Formats: sequence, structure tokens, C-alpha cells
Amino acid sequence: MGELLNRLTGALSVRDREEPLSGRLCDSYRELAGADGAAITVHYETANRVTLCTTNQVAHRLEDLQDVLGEGPGHTASASGQIESCVVPAPASPRWPIFVDAAQDVVDSAQILAVPMHPDRHAFGVITLYQSPRTDHPLALERKELQFLANVVGAALITDTDASDEVTSGPWASRAQIHQATGMVVAQLHISPEDALALLRAHAYGQQTTLSNVATAVVGRRIKFPSTDWWYSS
Repeated sequence: MGELLNRLTGALSVRDREEPLSGRLCDSYRELAGADGAAITVHYETANRVTLCTTNQVAHRLEDLQDVLGEGPGHTASASGQIESCVVPAPASPRWPIFVDAAQDVVDSAQILAVPMHPDRHAFGVITLYQSPRTDHPLALERKELQFLANVVGAALITDTDASDEVTSGPWASRAQIHQATGMVVAQLHISPEDALALLRAHAYGQQTTLSNVATAVVGRRIKFPSTDWWYSS
């Protein structure tokens, strides 16, 4: 695996060092894997879940769908600690039917691969790759190589203070706003935080937008949740 580490180092070295480490690692991983897009999300199954970076809009939307819907290969990979994959569109009886159906609004067809990052025994997060069948080559790495590199990326991010401590800007600020919006819905409807977050996700799915956008609108009081109805106020 020494050659893979050298290739990762080489890929990082040619990227803009002014960019966050998480973004450089994400794009380097995507390049080495030979995928069309990638996303890195940490603390996948917790309230502190945050997508640190995506390499393009398709990867961003696929990752946000998993956040909104609460299902998909990323969730399963985080829980199982194993690489999970799916195909869009899927054959009969897919494992994640709601996600697969919604993903077809994002990409006509794709292979999606979720690789857990566990530099130790516990999954720190997940790297999600997608590749369109129109890409004229298969993924460039075997599963054991994808797993090894994901663990390396996870180890780097755990020690990266920019990725773990920055909460005033970037993706961490977005997640903090989701927490704030959840609290506002709890106060408005007198429901549990879990139910409040579910309402925000349902609103995002119904409006075909992101959870972050809904949270911004709630905090800005452009979405209100009275006890009998909820609406969008422009």
C-alpha cells in the first residue's frame, strides 16, 4: 500500500494549499479512485453530522439526499463499517428504495459506492463516490485499496483542526444552523428534537431543496411551523 500513499501525497501536492485539507483530500481520493464525483461526510449517524466537501454538484445533491431521507449506502456503510454500493436506477426491490427513486432526479444512471473511514475501530465518516456508466473506464482501485485510502483520509481529518474545530464558517456553520433551526421548531411545536429534525427533512424533500436551505429559511423566519400547518413565507 506504500505506492498508494505516494500517489495520494503526489495528488495532494499539486492542489492549491490555500484550499481546506478536507477538499484536497476528497478530490485526490476521487482522482485516484477514477470516479466522477466524491463527498466526505463525518459523524454520519449523529446530530453533529456534516458534509465537509463535495467535488461537484451531483455529489453534493446525492449526499444531501441521504441526509434528508435518512437512508442510502452512506448510512449503511457508517453503521456496518463495510463498503456499500448501489446502482441508479436499481433492479427490483432495491435496498434503499426511497433514496434510489429520488436519486434518479439527480442523475439518470450511476454506480454509488460508500466507503467508511475508520482509522480506528469506529467509523469516523464516509466517503461516497459516484460514477456514471458514460465514463469510459471502471473504478481504478480495488475495494481493499479504496478502504485503505479511506482510512488514511479519516486519520488525516481527525487531526486536522480546520476540519474538526471550525464552526463559524463553511459546512460546520451550516450544521450549526440546522441545530438552531431544529431548536426553533421544538419551541414552536413543543415536540422532540428528533421529530423537529424529521419535519425539517420532510420539508426539504417536499420542496426539493437542501436541509441547509430549509434551516436558513427557518432561522431567518421565512419558514414558520405553527401547530396546525407549516408554510413557506417568501
